[in-house]
Amino acid sequence: MSAKIPDNLKDLLERPIVVAFATSNPDGQPQVTPVWASLEGDQVWINSALGRRKDRNIRKNPKVTVLAVDPENDFHWAEIRGEVVEFDETDAAVGHINKLSGIYAGNEDYYSFNPEGKGQETRVIYKIQPTRVNGM
Repeated sequence: MSAKIPDNLKDLLERPIVVAFATSNPDGQPQVTPVWASLEGDQVWINSALGRRKDRNIRKNPKVTVLAVDPENDFHWAEIRGEVVEFDETDAAVGHINKLSGIYAGNEDYYSFNPEGKGQETRVIYKIQPTRVNGM
């Protein structure tokens, strides 16, 4: 069952707010990482590299949670529970991390910050379909 992100919460994913991204380790322990995110239509997109802990967790259990809190108003927040419905490991994933780098860091060349990763990692977009949204 899909859920929509209400208009009054969308700004939290349209602004450069670092979000908490929660996955589940194999033993059930939550694993949370601060990440960049984007709102693409009705989905939340997160970008990471193939083989990292969150990548391995999602492939075993695609249920995830994203938490965004407005740094200027902690009463404005969104918790988005959902499921990764697509893994995009194409060149579009590099384009997406460069887009996020431009939004969050002001430089659309992600690998200028992470030169050791260039050519050494496969970027992945995790396309999350919300199933429940809470927030204020």
